[in-house]
Amino acid sequence: MTNKSKIVFFLLAALSAVFFGLTSLALINLIGEHYTYLLALPILFIIGLFFLADRHLFFAFVVLIRASLDAPFDAMKLGNFGLGAVLNALVIFIALLTFLDKPVKLDVNLNRMQKSWLIYLSLAFFSLFYSPVFLASFKVFLIIVSYGSMLYMGLSSTKNEGDLGKWLTIIIYSSIIPVAYGLFSLLVGGGGARFSIEEGLRVQATFKHPNSLAFYLALAITVSFYTLKAKPFNVSAKLIKLLPFYILVLLGMLVMTKTRAAWVATYLFFFVYAFFYDRKFLIVVIAAPFLALLIPDVQDRLLDLQKGNDYGGGYQRLNSFAWRTSTWKNAIHWMSESHYLTGYGIASFVHFSPKFVMANAFELFQTEINAHSVYVQMFFELGVLGLLAFLFLIYTNLKTIVSLYARDKLLIFTLVVLLVEFMFECFSDNMLDYSVYEWYMWFFIGVAISHATNSKANKS
Repeated sequence: MTNKSKIVFFLLAALSAVFFGLTSLALINLIGEHYTYLLALPILFIIGLFFLADRHLFFAFVVLIRASLDAPFDAMKLGNFGLGAVLNALVIFIALLTFLDKPVKLDVNLNRMQKSWLIYLSLAFFSLFYSPVFLASFKVFLIIVSYGSMLYMGLSSTKNEGDLGKWLTIIIYSSIIPVAYGLFSLLVGGGGARFSIEEGLRVQATFKHPNSLAFYLALAITVSFYTLKAKPFNVSAKLIKLLPFYILVLLGMLVMTKTRAAWVATYLFFFVYAFFYDRKFLIVVIAAPFLALLIPDVQDRLLDLQKGNDYGGGYQRLNSFAWRTSTWKNAIHWMSESHYLTGYGIASFVHFSPKFVMANAFELFQTEINAHSVYVQMFFELGVLGLLAFLFLIYTNLKTIVSLYARDKLLIFTLVVLLVEFMFECFSDNMLDYSVYEWYMWFFIGVAISHATNSKANKS
């Protein structure tokens, strides 16, 4: 550890001591109402000791189990912050220490990627000072910083040929607990599945919402399929043999989330792969939608888009897409032109949503609602500057990735399609709110870029 990292480490250790002290006082007042809070402090100490013992092993463990932690973290939340916020902070801290120890140096120009992240994060940071909800905005800002930290950790975590296989294995294994709990909830009942009159039974496993699980599953399917086809060094032969069956299980779980955008994104990946790499596989891909239509739940989700396109007599329910478009129009119409350039600050859409999101033709929603579109959210919260900064960030990442295509074609192809999927998903969902998905996506991108730059021979 360098002198710089030691100084940063001890400063943050001092801040942590203050944090634990204040947390203890808060817990004393809350224990009477919420017994689960009794677990929070011991867990914090265990996390801290694990981190101090070996931060690299701790980080690998976080990647392995993060997809299973939404439910317990949510149960031990203190206002806007909880154990999830502590984990975000530790990941940022690990990335900072890694940078101070030895900045990443790869055989590819990362300057544009770094500048695009710096521009975007700077706009988000400055928006804290005019956001109407500072604490909520600060929390969201740290979450966004953690996404960049995961990308950096990916870039710095691949040192040799076997590291790609190691991290792919860990990412795939991270899905086992959510999948097992989701299947258990579907078959036996439990908190991993939810039922509503409008949407029927939807699986959410260890996640807060079926949509969060769906996009994570789409990523897990992509990573698993790449691993199956590429068979990277350091991935066990047993895992390779099991992957075809496991991918089918993941696809079944994805169907039961009933998240249409994730269905389309996953189908896009398989279609493009089949078109460019395996034309025989096109037969299966083309037949898949027709087979899926035989499933009643799939039929219902698609037919739902054919009705509820207006409020009718005034109190009818809009379908999900019609509701989204109505919300986007109302949000932009509500905005003052003076805020078009810089927006209202991060986390402001949710705060102001009761002023313009309609429950029906006559009444506003009484609860806070997310934008359900990253592009609309970005314009509302950070204005034109923020929207352009976000698009520039995606563009620079894509450009860097494409520049490595000759070094590892299948891996880079997978990354390109993954980011295109992400841009599509951003159109109609709250992708920036899905921390688990964002963590794994950016980490995988970082690992893949690092591996491709270290590849000694071109791969098909």
